Amino acid sequence: MFLHDEAHTTNDFFDGFHIETVLVALAGGIIFLLAAASVDHDAVAAGFSAVVALSPLWLPVALFIAFWKTWMHYIRYAFWFKTPMVLLHVELPPEVEKSPLAMELFFVGLWNNGGETTFLHRIWNGQYRAITTLELVSNEGRISYYIHLRKSWKNFIEARLYGQFPEAHVTEVERDYVDEVGYSPETHDLWGTEYAKDDVEALPLRTYVDWQLDKNPDTPEVSIDPMTNLFEYMTTAGPGEYIWIQIVMKARKKDEWYGFYTGDHFVKDAEKKIKQITEGAIERARGLTSDEAEQKKVGSRGAMLLTGGEKLLVEAIERSLTKQVFDCGFRGMYICKKNKFDITKINNLVRLWDPFRNQQGNRMGVTRGMAIFDYPWQDWGGIRRALIRKKMFFWYKHRAYFYVPYDQVPVCMTTEELASIWHFPNSSVKTPALERVPSRRSAAPPNLPV
Repeated sequence: MFLHDEAHTTNDFFDGFHIETVLVALAGGIIFLLAAASVDHDAVAAGFSAVVALSPLWLPVALFIAFWKTWMHYIRYAFWFKTPMVLLHVELPPEVEKSPLAMELFFVGLWNNGGETTFLHRIWNGQYRAITTLELVSNEGRISYYIHLRKSWKNFIEARLYGQFPEAHVTEVERDYVDEVGYSPETHDLWGTEYAKDDVEALPLRTYVDWQLDKNPDTPEVSIDPMTNLFEYMTTAGPGEYIWIQIVMKARKKDEWYGFYTGDHFVKDAEKKIKQITEGAIERARGLTSDEAEQKKVGSRGAMLLTGGEKLLVEAIERSLTKQVFDCGFRGMYICKKNKFDITKINNLVRLWDPFRNQQGNRMGVTRGMAIFDYPWQDWGGIRRALIRKKMFFWYKHRAYFYVPYDQVPVCMTTEELASIWHFPNSSVKTPALERVPSRRSAAPPNLPV
């Protein structure tokens, strides 16, 4: 336990300066070997001889791991390239009279961990669960909703969406807006980042239930929608400026390592967090008395010792464990013409999800992408920035986060959290840049003269 904690402390120290721990360990190992060789060359030579002699034991394992990763990448690339995808443009209904619960029901219907069929299909054909991408896009201040998905899922998702929002308008896009805007380092500036939760993933963000948007749907004027912050920020994009938000997601089954399911950190971390909160409350209560007999009785009270805030934390985590969960990748991007770059757009992109910050502790913070550049040694004379800009655009264009070509660590989000972050705002949100169906559509009266 001590070594585990020390390892985490060391990683946190180097991460604070954005230094790769692996590189430090490699450099330290080389320095150690050189120093040891200068003191006792024969001992170092004997050590290398022992490693070579034991190679029949460790070399097959290392080669198998390298082969397996390469094989899974190859077959998933092959499956990815032969799976047709479509992009749907969603125009909001002229009036939204439903709460975000309707969008949560849409995500519940969308949750499907199929697509892999069997273990053999997964490791031989490269099949994987369907990946769907939710997008909120501001092209020069005009805000649009998009959904990117497998073509075979198109009718299914349209039916689910129309089931909840019959007056919405869904059309298949012939040309991707990403291709229309494009990106070239000679003509454009780009700043992009990804996001991750700061705390245990089962501890939800602040959801529409916390904002009481699940109540009084007939009186939207008394409700406050946190998405208005996103809309107002996105409307600030002027000519030649583009702000794109992307949520890549797939139904969560368990933790996965190249085709093998290895456990479920979402549940384990939640149980560990609840245990930590409860044990902290017990220790706090024991510190209030010096009577040993009373201290022994404290442990039996358990949850009764929790403060109001701690009870809310536990209740929130337990509520998350009752929901369907998606593995998600969150990405935000700001693209503009060379002479249009506005640093305030970056500041707002970094704090994009602050309206959904849980008052009990969890929030979405930036990680990876352009957000890593805090120190001079990270840039390599501008080479690394240029490389990451190209990668960020490529990943966004291909909606790449899982499997190929990215294999990134996902963020676990419940259907309730997703519905809070990506839903159709009610009629009280008057942002004029939101694309809506021009007018309410209804059937003609039956008594019209022929």
